[in-house]
Amino acid sequence: MTTEATASKGGLEWKWIITGIVAGTALCLSLYLMIAKTFHIPLIPTFMSLLGFVVMGIIIGFKSEGYTIKEPAIGGFVTLLLVGIVLSVVFGVSFTTTELVAAPILGLILGLIGGWVGEQIQITPEELIKELEADKKGGLQWGWILAGTVIAFIFNAFFVIGGFALLKFGMGGLMISLGASFLLAGLLVGYFSPGVTIMEAGIAGVLSVIMNAVFLYTFSLLMLNEMVVVLEMIVGGFVLSLIGGWFGEKLQAFMENDTEHEKD
Repeated sequence: MTTEATASKGGLEWKWIITGIVAGTALCLSLYLMIAKTFHIPLIPTFMSLLGFVVMGIIIGFKSEGYTIKEPAIGGFVTLLLVGIVLSVVFGVSFTTTELVAAPILGLILGLIGGWVGEQIQITPEELIKELEADKKGGLQWGWILAGTVIAFIFNAFFVIGGFALLKFGMGGLMISLGASFLLAGLLVGYFSPGVTIMEAGIAGVLSVIMNAVFLYTFSLLMLNEMVVVLEMIVGGFVLSLIGGWFGEKLQAFMENDTEHEKD
């Protein structure tokens, strides 16, 4: 029985579960320890560590055959359980019992999200037909809006927080990194999606800014009197993501034409 057949019948691909656990644990630990050296607020390295596993889930969903959304979810559950234990026992990081219990559940959810985004990028022939039909009718491809939002949110964090931890740039560098994250996220949506999804990329940029604002406000890292900045970022995120989506569509068309020329 092929890998794809096994996945389609609901069997688990243990290769991807083990890969997710090993690579995910290494990535989450590395991110936590690296970011913790720069940001001494525990929330930030924890946040980046969690996003690291979403990235791993996306890679598994994209690279694996068949529909492998359960594999990164199981891997996420085990990974965050292991990461919590290693950080607590080996590195002396203190966690409450509630945090240690909640971490594996959160890992399962994040793994599901990452796996779904990866599958969206991989896209099956059936989904391709549906999305092309929606594109012909002028409707928005909401799957790509949601996937683009997750991708943009991750890029925002990695480019800004990760970039600052590595390069220690000032405000100018921060704004350039943030802008680049919107451009790249939009480019990926435009390139991988069927049909024309420039508007989807722009909406995803807006939603990622809103998600960031909600996250920062929830943990008192953003005040209500700073909402003008959020509105400016919404406009900037929309425009830059649109531009990225346009470049992605152009790149997609170029690659398709190049492939056709090679066949001829």
